[in-house]
Amino acid sequence: MKGTTWIKKIGGAALDLIYPPGLYCISCGKITDSSRTYGLCNECMAAAGWITGRRCDKCGKPLSDNDPGPLCFGCGECEASGRPHAFDKGYACTVYDSVAQSVIFAFKYGSRSDIGDILGEILYDRMLSEFDADELSGMYDLVIPVPIYLEKKKKRGYNHATIMAESFASRAGMKCETEALIRTRATKPMKGLGPEERKANISGAFEIRERKRSLIQDKSILLVDDIYTTGATIDEIAGTLKESWTDSEGRTHSGASVVDFLAYATSADYMIV
Repeated sequence: MKGTTWIKKIGGAALDLIYPPGLYCISCGKITDSSRTYGLCNECMAAAGWITGRRCDKCGKPLSDNDPGPLCFGCGECEASGRPHAFDKGYACTVYDSVAQSVIFAFKYGSRSDIGDILGEILYDRMLSEFDADELSGMYDLVIPVPIYLEKKKKRGYNHATIMAESFASRAGMKCETEALIRTRATKPMKGLGPEERKANISGAFEIRERKRSLIQDKSILLVDDIYTTGATIDEIAGTLKESWTDSEGRTHSGASVVDFLAYATSADYMIV
């Protein structure tokens, strides 16, 4: 076992002794108990921006009061410009507000890998709010987490999306394929970048492992990630998964037939100017 991973495991065990999972709210850190839904205290549970009302038919963002149509401003702009999203449909659980932000920060940067299982439960409950369990279990052939760059994974000790995807898939009775996609290079943080800058930043950053290509052909796939904003990352992956390919004998094969996504949090519906 490599030193960095071993240190992270020791550090994680120490954190479990100091902050036992289920004893502290995963958002604000207030003392609570294991009976609280999703590990959130009553205040954070009530304050969270759960998406329960009108939402975008394409990406699942909650629609703002000044947006009367079926699409959010971002998806509407994509359709109007003739550059629609490459993914088919998206689902999200909550707005990326202060509660979601602190949960994700603890999960990704606070060595709280245990939060991933809770988020998998939230993802599953979100889908059960729209589909019954039997219907959901047959909707997708594969659940695939959005991959992170190898160096970042080594530094963090885990891919947060993988933990979420495995937790969700086990509850939904679906197959989770964690090795299908590769992130080929490091990219800049998306925060602060405009829509076109995000697309350029993520362009060409994903590949399908050669030995996994046959698993993708004509399949319905559900991508899992923590946050959805403009869709640049999900679009890049969806386009990669749907692209046809030619094998060593010159035979052409189709890519995935459907690529949807499921995210814990999403940005608000806002007009791009």
